[in-house]
Amino acid sequence: MQLKCRMRTDSMSMEQTLEEVKEIPGSVVVFMIGQTCVNLEATEVVEVRAIRSAPSYPDVIPKQKVIKQETRSVDDRDVGFLVKAYLPDILVVEATVDVDHILADSTLDLKRRLVTECRRILAEYVCNRDFDEDYSVYCISGYQGDPEVYLSLYGEKIVAFLKNENEPLDEEEVAATLASNLKYGKDDITIVDWDGAFIFDAAGDFKSNIELFEIANLQLLRSRILADDLDRRLEKTLNMLRTPKKLPLIRTRDIRRILKEIIEIRTQSILESETVEHNIKLIGDWYSAKLYMVIAKKFHLDAWATDIKDKLDMLEDVYTMATENFSISYRATIEFVILAGWFILLLMYVAEFFLLKK
Repeated sequence: MQLKCRMRTDSMSMEQTLEEVKEIPGSVVVFMIGQTCVNLEATEVVEVRAIRSAPSYPDVIPKQKVIKQETRSVDDRDVGFLVKAYLPDILVVEATVDVDHILADSTLDLKRRLVTECRRILAEYVCNRDFDEDYSVYCISGYQGDPEVYLSLYGEKIVAFLKNENEPLDEEEVAATLASNLKYGKDDITIVDWDGAFIFDAAGDFKSNIELFEIANLQLLRSRILADDLDRRLEKTLNMLRTPKKLPLIRTRDIRRILKEIIEIRTQSILESETVEHNIKLIGDWYSAKLYMVIAKKFHLDAWATDIKDKLDMLEDVYTMATENFSISYRATIEFVILAGWFILLLMYVAEFFLLKK
């Protein structure tokens, strides 16, 4: 009973403190991921050391390589930009800035300008403009007590930031968004949404979490690119079947070549996507594995994987049936040529017979 009273007193005292201190200092981390055609070269590996316990499995999480670091002026303040890469062709631009009040309306405006600046840097590396992923992480540290008090006081504002909304949101939407979270210790909680996340950590251990968000966005980007590539291949196949017939032999060679490409795509998809997810899940009940599962669920990565698998199966079925049809057509053509040849020989024999008779 005394313990409950003490916890209630501590919670009330923290609420009073939060109400008295209207400004909540923190930092905003905005990153954008894109695919480039530029040959990326880097040697320095980004080392992320987490405060929480973690297993010492080597190469479980993909390593990022540092391309460059620079400072740019955004809204009359100096912002550090870190350009990293998942070699050979994925670029990550990460911007970090400290703010006096993380829930101020000006913070949301600043975040939008940081996204614009990150996109400019991606353009400098000739990244694909049709495919990129941006994500915002709001980090709060240096407090005492249970951070869930922040959610009870500022939950609606937090959800509005995550959804980039200035309009009031429905209570059910607020509750559903805040429910997508992971709480590991008594003084931390991470809220995950589609476009952003809030990380409350009294000790300020943010880098390991941000790395997981970047990996999940990397998986999402690869899934989108692969799904679009498969859609274009399917459309190309349908157009090829609709066009005037070429020689069956040429058609068969084209289909076999494309079928080989599909097998290579399937192999690459397994190596790049499923391997990362499976390796992270090998960690078990550790914090990073739990957080990644929350992020993957919010990003619908399983649904993307299922959609890609279905498209690959569909393409294989189409090409297999087309190959069989063209093989039948090829055999029919050969038989026709043989019959025509025999007919010509027969005509020549008859003609020769009449000539000799004369």
